[in-house]
Amino acid sequence: MPELGKYEKLPRPDSIKAFIKYLSSNPVVQNIAQEDTQLVSIKRGGKTELKVFMTNIYIVGMADVYDILSEVDHVDAIITMSAWNGYTNEAKSECKRKHIGLFKFKEFMGAVYFDGNRFLDYIHPDDRKREKSSW
Repeated sequence: MPELGKYEKLPRPDSIKAFIKYLSSNPVVQNIAQEDTQLVSIKRGGKTELKVFMTNIYIVGMADVYDILSEVDHVDAIITMSAWNGYTNEAKSECKRKHIGLFKFKEFMGAVYFDGNRFLDYIHPDDRKREKSSW
């Protein structure tokens, strides 16, 4: 559910800790450095390094993407951290056009294994099943 206070855009500290904990146990992740409250660098074995911006925006839209990109010099991915958060199709497409991944927390946990278009286009298996069942 959406927040209307300190954590409206800023991820909760426990969400950031969980994110770093899950990534640290991932076999492809070699190192994680928290550069700022909302920015982490992830070194991956045999893959490109990722700069990831974490947010708690309920539904990441185009304006949010532009706000985030005006705050950070370079970012490879934007993650909305809470399980009930999401993003608009337009924001996802714009990020992809800019070669930036836009993910929900659990989507990123799968996308981290990939580079290039496989990273940008990653769909969580649960969402793949839902897409297939709607055919």
